[in-house]
Amino acid sequence: MVNTGTKKRSGYLNWDEYFMSVALLSAQRSKDPNTQVGACVASPDNKIIGVGYNGFPLGCSDDELPWAREGTFLDTKYP
Repeated sequence: MVNTGTKKRSGYLNWDEYFMSVALLSAQRSKDPNTQVGACVASPDNKIIGVGYNGFPLGCSDDELPWAREGTFLDTKYP
């Protein structure tokens, strides 16, 4: 059946799926070789309040700090 523009499209994302998709896309910005985590915070009226992903804090060069998961205290990013 061809939709001639008289009916709304079916099969679109619900709000939870939409916000989860935004979080998954945000996770792709992470430079961490081991873990990529994204987040999307939304209000009760379905407005995005914030989006983020795991990484070093602003102002810290991710080229100068270690990314290793295992090793000595100074050779990893984990305390």
